[in-house]
Amino acid sequence: MHLPTKQQLEDWQHLPTIYRLMAEKRWSLQLSTQWFNDFMRWLYTANRSELENDKVFAMDNLHYLDDVWHAYILHTRDYMQMSQTLFGCEFIHHHPENPFLAEKVADEVISYQMEMLISDWGEQYVDRVWQYGADVHDIIHPESY
Repeated sequence: MHLPTKQQLEDWQHLPTIYRLMAEKRWSLQLSTQWFNDFMRWLYTANRSELENDKVFAMDNLHYLDDVWHAYILHTRDYMQMSQTLFGCEFIHHHPENPFLAEKVADEVISYQMEMLISDWGEQYVDRVWQYGADVHDIIHPESY
């Protein structure tokens, strides 16, 4: 596995995924494109974390990015081509958790991820993607806090 350049990542588009998001989520072309790009940035940093620090990223609290991942991975051939072309691996796997069984992600894990994302993409990126999320554990088990 390797990382693409940030320019290669920024240039990568997949219109079928963007159009699917527009149809299924009723998002505008601009918003669908923004979320697709934000997902690709998250994927870059998640893979950088594995390569450099042997740490797996969690997608806790990033539901819009997860929606993009689900829409993109349906296009298996194209998704596989992206995995191979940009990241040099056969297939970047998605390992979703059962939200009813998942435990809250530890604060230090969230801090680590935020620091990496800010380092790669800036504070505006983190502000944008976190403002649309909700921790599923908080929704299902609000009494535990």
